[in-house]
Amino acid sequence: MKLNQYKEKKKSKKIIIVFVAIIFLIGGIILEKTFANFKVQKSFKVMEGNFIYEGSGDVIFSFYNNGKNVSTIPKKEEGVSFLSSKCSNNASVKWYDNLWAPIVTNLNEKGTKCELYFGNSAVEYLIDLQKEKPSELAYDGKESLNNYGTDDNNLRFIGSNPNNYVEFNNETWRIIGVMNNIEDEYGSIGSHLKIIRDSIGIYSWDSSESSVDNGDGANEWSDSAIEKVLNENYYSKKAGGKCYEGSDNKEKSCPLWENIGLNDEARIMISKIKWNTGAITGTGAPYDMYKQERSLNDGLCTGIKRSYITLHLDSKIRTTEWMGYVGLMYPSDFLFAIGGESRLSCMQVDFNSSNGRDDCKENWIISNVSTGFTITPVCSYNNSNNQVASGSKVEKFSKYNHCLGIDNSRTVYEADSINPTVYLNSNVKIEEDTSEDYGSINNPFRLVSD
Repeated sequence: MKLNQYKEKKKSKKIIIVFVAIIFLIGGIILEKTFANFKVQKSFKVMEGNFIYEGSGDVIFSFYNNGKNVSTIPKKEEGVSFLSSKCSNNASVKWYDNLWAPIVTNLNEKGTKCELYFGNSAVEYLIDLQKEKPSELAYDGKESLNNYGTDDNNLRFIGSNPNNYVEFNNETWRIIGVMNNIEDEYGSIGSHLKIIRDSIGIYSWDSSESSVDNGDGANEWSDSAIEKVLNENYYSKKAGGKCYEGSDNKEKSCPLWENIGLNDEARIMISKIKWNTGAITGTGAPYDMYKQERSLNDGLCTGIKRSYITLHLDSKIRTTEWMGYVGLMYPSDFLFAIGGESRLSCMQVDFNSSNGRDDCKENWIISNVSTGFTITPVCSYNNSNNQVASGSKVEKFSKYNHCLGIDNSRTVYEADSINPTVYLNSNVKIEEDTSEDYGSINNPFRLVSD
């Protein structure tokens, strides 16, 4: 009797175990279906880099390549770009193109999900196009320009009149090129298309009351008059704003922003980017200018070891970085646009108004864009015995009959052309078109955004 009782209990126990196993199996199938596309890891190899997390939680990844779910991060050699990401629990992804690896920040909860999207963006389109049209698109890195190239190896349109026209904001803009290692407002570092519009008018970069900087204005971009109207009024089609043409806050009517401002479609394509606003301390070869733009020099010559300079102080704090949507081009954008057979030797030239070269004039910006202000301040000082840094000079690009040059003597209150410049989101694509003249003024590139 006791033996039979034992057998029945054993049999019941087996039934319970099988039942529990079935429950776990069903649960596993459900979980597998729910998380089939995700991978939970705290650290994994991504080519030569590592996934890095900041926080105490864990993360569940899902990867997409051109809309198709994939099990791993696509390889860089596949010719795709990191386009975008989204995470739960307020976490976010920073993507580093140079490492081909993500960093997840604010990872403070278990089961955080992050989706990473990859695909063929406008960046890939131009990289492929460069192989077909090397006379129109060229890299500015050391591989092509030796010691006169940048560390970022940007891809730029070059020459007198390349097919770099693009339809944007119901207008025709031009593509400067693909800029690498650009940081956006979320801390992601990647490649972005940079485009420029022709002039929206002749205005002062900045101005001030006569009691401040003698009415000359200040060369601090983040607090300049033109930065405000570009990022508040022009960006949002918002009426108002103050535009100037001269010192002592001499006002000039602003454009009708409702007519020329950025529309909704254009705004969603623009990235908020960290712009470098380091000051130029003197003219030089293009790569010299590029390095100075990214330096910690500011418009008041702070940190520059010239003991005989007395700084012209005002109430504005000078900065060397700015986060925003709409800026102006850099001096180096202008100089690296040089094409032609002499391009390499032109990269070695100190470009100013006195020693430019005729064989370095194959440049679409000087030929087709209204010359005007850049975003870059100038650390300048006068020749009096007191040697005072002005704090009111800004770089501009110019054209001359006999040469190509940079004019770095422009005071910010002296009105000049304003050419809005923006970086596009990394997920923006160029619509496919096999026409021979695609990208020309008559058939500009067409943009699409996911």
